[in-house]
Amino acid sequence: MDPDSPKSGWAKRLPSGPPLRDEFASLVDSDQGRDDAENGYFESANDPQFVTTETAQRRFKSQLRRRLRHRAAKARERKSE
Repeated sequence: MDPDSPKSGWAKRLPSGPPLRDEFASLVDSDQGRDDAENGYFESANDPQFVTTETAQRRFKSQLRRRLRHRAAKARERKSE
């Protein structure tokens, strides 16, 4: 990412992998739902607002990274001319 972008540091902290609800579901399934804390995490991750927010964050991070790569490529082209 472009170090001059003010949002680069913030965007690095956003989720970038598969949705957390899938990981929590497999965690809960591994012990047949005996752990109340794990069940709570899974229920939180299945909350529609959580899913919407997590998806939006992932999309924003991807869009920012693409934009910064595009800006860096244009800057390299200008330097080479």
